[in-house]
Amino acid sequence: MEEELSPGQALDEIDRVDRQVRRSARAVARLFLILGLCSMVYWPAVSLGRGLVAGLAGAGWIVLTIASCVYWSRMRVHDRYTMWINSRASAAYVLATLVVFVFVTVFLPDDRGPGWIAVLVAVSVLVGSPLVYAAWRIRGRR
Repeated sequence: MEEELSPGQALDEIDRVDRQVRRSARAVARLFLILGLCSMVYWPAVSLGRGLVAGLAGAGWIVLTIASCVYWSRMRVHDRYTMWINSRASAAYVLATLVVFVFVTVFLPDDRGPGWIAVLVAVSVLVGSPLVYAAWRIRGRR
């Protein structure tokens, strides 16, 4: 048997659910921001770093990826707008990551001068921008 709510109780319940959705959207925005900024640092660290620096960047990226996937799967509330932004940001992020991967493996020479390093930094910023933009859009909406 269903419990009947008074109008005041119904409004309180709507406010509680709205706060929970807003809180989860802010957490997703923080997650996108962290992943975007870490992506911008990851590619130069792996491409320019030697030995321990490259290894730590790779290991850190694996840990961050696993943690973000676990976090995302454990979230209990997903609003439509966040899911809409997530699908577009994820597609843009994967495409940008492929562009950077191709650049690093095919075009980036072993003898890297300042010009090549500047291009690497520019494409590294490119790869993180979809996630940073998604974080900005979610925070602005919530």
